[in-house]
Amino acid sequence: MDLKGKRVVVTRARNQAGEMLALLRERGASPILFPTIELMPPEDWGPVDAALDGIGAYQWVVFTSANGVRFFSGRARVLGLDLKSLLVNKEVCAIGPATARALEREGVFPSLVPSRFVAEEVLKALKDRGVDGKRVLIPRAQIARDILPRGLEEAGARVDVVVVYRTVVPQVDPTLREEVLKADILTFTSPSTAQNFLKVMGRDLPPGFWKGKVVASIGPVTTRALKDLGVVVDLEAGEYTVRGLIKALEDFQP
Repeated sequence: MDLKGKRVVVTRARNQAGEMLALLRERGASPILFPTIELMPPEDWGPVDAALDGIGAYQWVVFTSANGVRFFSGRARVLGLDLKSLLVNKEVCAIGPATARALEREGVFPSLVPSRFVAEEVLKALKDRGVDGKRVLIPRAQIARDILPRGLEEAGARVDVVVVYRTVVPQVDPTLREEVLKADILTFTSPSTAQNFLKVMGRDLPPGFWKGKVVASIGPVTTRALKDLGVVVDLEAGEYTVRGLIKALEDFQP
């Protein structure tokens, strides 16, 4: 699909949307930034601080998003700690390339990045490495799937999950709602963006709102969330990244 002139809704958090907005503009699209999530620190840093203080007890630290890296490393800096030094003798897993790049910016080079960027693949890759009896730390969002920690525990690992950030529904400029109604393409990059889109727009959308619009999902977890909401997904990225989503849009044949 030629993206030139297409009005594309980007539902990512404002501070995450830069790369996607730039890629769309490079292709001549007219992106509409309509952030349906806002990232906030946890209400209580206590468990994170305890994990940082006791980091020596863990054999694996598993990051399931670039945001997890950003908030975890940011909290470490507040406490006068350096993530690179903290993780120097640890096995570190990143769920995908964006998370790996976030770690690399901190001087941390993950020892494991699965070929498919979903929790199921992370779980399989970790089990293949052997986690029985190992202690695993997972810094992640407040709302997240439990398949990874549950699966690791079933494989014999001792798992601690600490909440390093949470998502909330932001206030949205009402005039943007009118722009969204006229959009050609709607993009969703997480279950939260899908769920909050309907909260922000209201479930009583105008009749025929979805007709003629292309709905694009970054990956299978987001696709399932959209389908659970009754939204028909037109395309899903083959690589579960922003660049993969843009490529899927370009390859799409309406």
